[in-house]
Amino acid sequence: MIHFNTAGAGVMSAQALEVMQTFLQGEREHGAYEAELAGSAVLEHEIYVNVARLIGARPADIALFDSATKAWVTALDALDWNGGGRVLVTPYEYAGNLIALDRLRQRHGVVVEVIPLLGNGDLDLAWLAEHLREDVKLVSIVHVPSCCGIVNDVESIGTLLQGHPCVFFLDACQSVGMLPIDVQRIGCDVLTAAGRKFLCGPRGTGFAYLSKAFRAVAAPRFTDLHRATFTMADGVRLGQEDARCFEYAERNSAALMGLNIAVQDRLRGGYVDDCAAYRFLVEELKGDARLQLILPGVRQRAIVSFFHDAMPAPEAVVRLRTNGINCWAGHASHTPYFMNGRGERFVRVSLGHGSTVSQAEQFMRLLRNMH
Repeated sequence: MIHFNTAGAGVMSAQALEVMQTFLQGEREHGAYEAELAGSAVLEHEIYVNVARLIGARPADIALFDSATKAWVTALDALDWNGGGRVLVTPYEYAGNLIALDRLRQRHGVVVEVIPLLGNGDLDLAWLAEHLREDVKLVSIVHVPSCCGIVNDVESIGTLLQGHPCVFFLDACQSVGMLPIDVQRIGCDVLTAAGRKFLCGPRGTGFAYLSKAFRAVAAPRFTDLHRATFTMADGVRLGQEDARCFEYAERNSAALMGLNIAVQDRLRGGYVDDCAAYRFLVEELKGDARLQLILPGVRQRAIVSFFHDAMPAPEAVVRLRTNGINCWAGHASHTPYFMNGRGERFVRVSLGHGSTVSQAEQFMRLLRNMH
């Protein structure tokens, strides 16, 4: 099977699967607490070090979650929204983030504004600079969206935001594992990511980079008893001052063991950035007159989407899968600002670390024969 749905979930390595199975067997034979204790060197130290290395951060700035959305919403809820304020987002914003922001609009009167695009689909950074007034509390940027392969220029945005009191969120759900990332060069305050996509880790894993500057102005909305204590004399006292105070102690330890292996794989094995198979596939798709490509921006990586004039996206995806190629029928509602008016369902093709030109050729042969 050719897997061209890495933007949905990448394929785990055999080693990651083996580590998870071994851990679960340990839970069965010895008990979950005992297995967690035996794996504490990884679960309490090594995974934080490896995730930090992956994105150029300090281990103290890493918090682990069960999804990128949980990480993003947890960071959002930790900010003080009393008095409202303005939030600037891109047209590529994920609907899960927009739902959380709309709740702030309803509760606190927060105003959400969308950064416009240039004619080529890149963000209009001149507009951003002009509208970056003091009442802007948050700028939320999607590095690579779920609907297409545009790579937004986050380093230029970070430079633009230097010295401004707003908080800079970077949704790196698709880009972590796809591209080299350095939070120090980018200058973001918060970065969130999933383990299951281009990292090729297990589902039910994610993480956040929560900078020291962010933690100075934020407070966890809820902290459980493994991250804080309650005494009759003092009430609640946080037990940790690093990013882990935003975590929940109850977590899937086996999945985190697998995530640690996936991160190690990326640290050793490189990225999908500038993939020859992707370049070949995009050029071939451009030559098919039946397709309407979703390909905004100057720089694209790993993901390409299209509408097929001859058939609905779900049908095309089923036919491709039946013939040995996984891809996905995307929903316009997942990136509603950008996809508004373009159509409801589209075919999304997302290559992974092992994708080859030969596989892309096979995809194109099959696609050309679909009528």
